[in-house]
Amino acid sequence: MGIKERSNICLPLIITFTDEGVSFFRSHNKKLNKKRLSNNSLAYGMSLEEFSAPSIQRMIIADYVSSIEISRTAFTEKRSEIMDISKLIFYSILYRRFTTVMTKRFMGSTFIENWNRSNPKSVLDENSILNSKSVTNIPELKYETIDQIKHNIINAAVSKLSGVQDLTEEELIKTNQLGKKFLDNLNTFLWYILSVSHDSDDYELLYQDSVIMLRQYLEKSKIAEYLSLMIMEFSINAEISQLKRLSKRLYKDKIDFGRIIHNETIRKELIKFLEKKNEFLTLSWKIKGTSTSIGTGNRLQVMIFNKDTEYQKLKQEIDSKKFVNIKKKSLIDFYQDESENEFNSDLGMYYLSYMQEACREQQIYFDSHMDQIADRELNIITLSLMFQ
Repeated sequence: MGIKERSNICLPLIITFTDEGVSFFRSHNKKLNKKRLSNNSLAYGMSLEEFSAPSIQRMIIADYVSSIEISRTAFTEKRSEIMDISKLIFYSILYRRFTTVMTKRFMGSTFIENWNRSNPKSVLDENSILNSKSVTNIPELKYETIDQIKHNIINAAVSKLSGVQDLTEEELIKTNQLGKKFLDNLNTFLWYILSVSHDSDDYELLYQDSVIMLRQYLEKSKIAEYLSLMIMEFSINAEISQLKRLSKRLYKDKIDFGRIIHNETIRKELIKFLEKKNEFLTLSWKIKGTSTSIGTGNRLQVMIFNKDTEYQKLKQEIDSKKFVNIKKKSLIDFYQDESENEFNSDLGMYYLSYMQEACREQQIYFDSHMDQIADRELNIITLSLMFQ
């Protein structure tokens, strides 16, 4: 559960920005260049060889990031890093959504009503609370009280999680840490409201709402692992397909592909050949933030671009695996059973069924489909998630 604790991730990528992100960087005299993305569109952004995970996360939460793209000849060598960035993006969207939902919950409190009557020049609404700079006149915070409230909320939420009794001590610690990250991303003013409402009629309602919402979002966070595994399997499948096409072109089926893929020397030669020819695979995350048009906000799209020649076969598999009966095994059980076959392309397909079921349980809309850009001989697998 969660992302490995490392502040920097060595993974070359292109990051593009929303209008808010562009304005932020320009206001800080940061030059941005237009970047051409895999779908042939242009957007302001920057290329990074290495990046700070906390910095990327803060930018996503602030609604500054519109897309993140990775282009490589092979994904296998960066498996851990790709899974980390996938989970980082998913968690960032959850943190942002959690803050929005909690702010809406607090808007109906007696405290807000009294504040707005007493501060007509600094009336609080959802936007002003989410934008902490808009909130003024906050008295000194009672940090000891706030820390105790956070501790109580986390303990209460974690104790109500499904399967909590089966967690190891290490898993329980990580779950508590994740709960703290959710709460730490809440606006400071919400904690002020809770701390000063401690003896009021509002407190118990606000406290219980906080426990319920944190438990729900901790449950939703489990999907991050599933999604990152599925993305990785589809990416590796695209990598294998590309190497298979190249080996047929170079060796004319004189050497069995199974021998080629497990021969490190030949594999490196094939990858170098692809690099010289600029034949790259692309993995892209498109992040629709809170400022986008109605019906598209809080949406994540993951796109895997490849040139698999068996388009119709792969499309049919993607469509059919959405409806596989997965009641007999959990996703982790299936993954462990199948993981011995390192390049099992079918594994990514089965994830679709698990994702569909897991997302339905957590009220996250999930869909998958495959498209083809015929004139570019490009196939695109798209995984879409909508957060309510």
